[in-house]
Amino acid sequence: MTIGQAIPKVDRVGFAVAVMVFTCLTLSIADAIIKVTISNMPLSQFVLLRACVTLPLLVAVLRWRFPQVSLRPVHPGWTTLRSALLLASLLFYYASLPRLDLSMAAAVYYTIPLFITLFAAIWIREPVGPKGWTGVAIGFGGVLLMLKPEAGDLNIHALMPLASAILYALGMVVTRTKTRSENPFILALVFNLIAIVLGGGASLAGFAEDEAATPGLFMGAWLPMDAGQWALILLLSGTMLIGSVGTAIAYQSGPPSIVSTWDFSYLAFAVLWGVVLFSERLDLASMLGMALIALAGIIVIRR
Repeated sequence: MTIGQAIPKVDRVGFAVAVMVFTCLTLSIADAIIKVTISNMPLSQFVLLRACVTLPLLVAVLRWRFPQVSLRPVHPGWTTLRSALLLASLLFYYASLPRLDLSMAAAVYYTIPLFITLFAAIWIREPVGPKGWTGVAIGFGGVLLMLKPEAGDLNIHALMPLASAILYALGMVVTRTKTRSENPFILALVFNLIAIVLGGGASLAGFAEDEAATPGLFMGAWLPMDAGQWALILLLSGTMLIGSVGTAIAYQSGPPSIVSTWDFSYLAFAVLWGVVLFSERLDLASMLGMALIALAGIIVIRR
C-alpha cells in the first residue's frame, strides 16, 4: 500500500521562516554563479543537464527517506501546472541575469509579495484592505523607478524578472491552495520531469538548427562540456534541489503572507553579492525604487 502525502496541514511559522531564509541564501549564491558561468550556454542545455542530475537524487532520497510515499502525485494536474509555472519563472529570470545587474534583476523579481497579495485576493478571496492596496501601489511605483521606462525605449530584458515574479507568485498560490498535501520531494520530482521534457525537446530542436544561426534566449547549439562545467552542473543541481524542496516546504508550512516576507530576504543577499562580487553600483533612482519595493513588501505583510 502506498500513500500520497507525508506532511501535516498544521502551520509551523517559525520553521517555515527558517527554511525560507536558508533557501534564499542558497539560491542567491547559485544565481551569482549562474550570472558568471552560463552566459554562453543555452538555457535548454543548462536546464536539461541540471534536471537530469537532480532527478536521480530525488528518487534516491524518496526511496530511502519516504519508502511508503507513492511517486505519483495526489493531484497530478495541479502539480504539473505548478511545476510549469515555476520552470517558466526560472527561465525568464535566468535569461535576464547575464543582461542585467544582479541587484536590479533581484529587485524587480522581488515584487513577488505584491503579486501574491493580488492573486490571493483574487483566487482565495483573502482581504487586502486600504493598507494592502497602498503597499501594492508603492511597490509598483518602485518598479517604475527601477525600470526607468522611456517612451519608445523599454528594455525587454528588464521585463524578464517582472514576468518571472508573476509566474512565481502564481506557482506559490497553487502550492498553498492546491498542492499543500503533496510531499515536497514529489513536487520537486515533477518539476524536474517537466524540465527534462522541455529542455530535452528544445535541445533536440537546437540540434536541427544551423550552427551559424544566432542563438536565442532559450535555444541554441549544444556546447561541449569539460570537467569543470560538469562539476558546476553538479553544484547547481544541489542548489536546485534545496530550492525546489525548501520553497515547497516553506509555503506548505506557513501562510503565504508571512512566508513571502522572508522570501524577500533573497533581495538582500542578491544586493550583497552584486556589490561584493560584481562591483555593482546603484544610482539614486534605483536605490529609491529598491527601497520602495522593500517598503511595499513590509506594508503588504503587516496590513
